[in-house]
Order: sequence, then C-alpha cells, then structure tokens
Amino acid sequence: MIPFARSIVLALVFLGLPSAVRGQVIFDWPLRTAPQPEAVLTGAGAVFWNPGGLAAEVGTQQEAWILHVDGPDVTGVRGLGAAGVFDLPLGLRGSVGYWHLGIHDIPRTTTSPHQGAGEINITEDVALLGLGYSPWERGGIGGAIRFSRGTAAGDSRSAASGEVGIHHHSTFPWSPRLGLVVRGIGGDLETMAGIEANPTTLASGRIPIRIGYGIQVGDEAGWTDHRLSLRGSWKDQLNLGLGFSYLGADNGWTFLWMAGADLGRYSFSILREALANDFGSVHYFQASIRFP
Repeated sequence: MIPFARSIVLALVFLGLPSAVRGQVIFDWPLRTAPQPEAVLTGAGAVFWNPGGLAAEVGTQQEAWILHVDGPDVTGVRGLGAAGVFDLPLGLRGSVGYWHLGIHDIPRTTTSPHQGAGEINITEDVALLGLGYSPWERGGIGGAIRFSRGTAAGDSRSAASGEVGIHHHSTFPWSPRLGLVVRGIGGDLETMAGIEANPTTLASGRIPIRIGYGIQVGDEAGWTDHRLSLRGSWKDQLNLGLGFSYLGADNGWTFLWMAGADLGRYSFSILREALANDFGSVHYFQASIRFP
C-alpha cells in the first residue's frame, strides 16, 4: 500500500541532483495482484508481499505467474514481473520472484546528472527467493531475501534485505484470513498486517463476499497506509473486487478495482489503481497457470 507519488517525486528529485550524488534504488513500486490487503495474499505473487502465504496449508498451489505493469503516460513507468512457487523436500515450499520497472528515454536537461546529449533511463530490478512452511493446520510461516538494484543515468546502487511473514486461514466464523509481515530486515523496516473475512454470501451461496482491512507502517519514515477491500466471486470462477487505500493526509484516498477469471488451471485478471495526487492510473495485467 505504498503511495505512487513518493516514487515519482523521488525519481524527479534524483534527476535534479548533482552528478556527484550516487544513484539509488528509485521506485519501491508495489506490484498489485488483488485489491485485498497484501498481507493475506496467496499464490506465487505472495513472494513479493508475505512469504507465509506460500504455504500449501493456506491454499497456495504450485504455480507460474506473470504480470505486466502499465503506468500512466505522465510517469512513463512500465514493467514486468514473474514468479513461481514449487514444492521442496521436507514439506517446504519454495518461490522465486523478479520484476523490472523503468522510466526510459527521459530527455537530458541542463540540470540532469551527467550532462550531455542523449537520454536518461531510470530502472529498478528486484529479485526474491522465498521459503514457506506449514507448521500447523491452515497456517503458514515463511521468509524471503530481497535483492534490489536501482540505476539512473549510469549510476547505480544495490541493496539486500530480508522479510518474514505469517499467514493463517482460521476455521472461526466468517473464515478469517490473518497475515503479518515484517519487511526490510537489515534496512528500513516496514510492517504489514491484514485480515480478510467472509461474513455473507449471495445467490444461494454461489457468490461469497469477502471484506478486508490492512495496514502498512514504514518505521523509518514514519508513514502509515490503510486499505479497505470488498471482493465477490461467482462459484470461485469469475472475480470482482474493489479497494480503497488511505495514504495519509498529503495523498488522501485512492481507488482500485479488479476483474478476473479462473478457468481450470489458468487464471487471468486486470487491476486498475488510481494514483495519489492525480498522477493518473496504473494497470496490471496478470496471467498464471497452476500445477498439480
């Protein structure tokens, strides 16, 4: 639930810095896979958010997953993400994830670092290795290592950090899912927590309705984001969802929606998120295939 405005402003500030300042990881741009809080995600995409959601006991299957990110024209951000989750010995579940995001072909100006003819590219590449395990029924714990490299105008910076997470799908009334994640171990810590429950169904039980709440706190910068979500699905095959994120007094509320279909082993979806401060909207196009 990180506001996009921070990423864009950081990139613009970077372009105005003297050339003596080294590059840095620019974006920290979130990859959305569904409107609900990221701490309760399952599937291969959980490696980007909560490695506890990789465990088989919380509903994640072996899966290959790909995502295309299409940012608004005013930002020029484009990207691609991919992930896979697979069984390992000793009851472990492994996962790998990678994404590339960038703003390419930015014209140089008199205040750009490394002045001269040509254009500037700002990119970020992130790779993750995750492990999940089910130590109890309907529960999962996991950990991941995140490697990041940001590049701008030929300068670059790399960073590595760790994250741990817990996911539990309870048998209590409304079947709540609970998630807790600590990210940025070894760097700037972020904490995420989320809950999603199924309080009612429609159409004689064929459309379960799920509501969710999530919170994300950046300990180093002192920011807090909130997410409210509502999802419904027809026989767990056709899915619709809405989300509202509160990004603080400076950014206010943002809105996102998603639509998708699960067709046997295959899954397809599109998610659209309105960015803070009227930057426009970003679209995520996702496809996946699950394996026995």
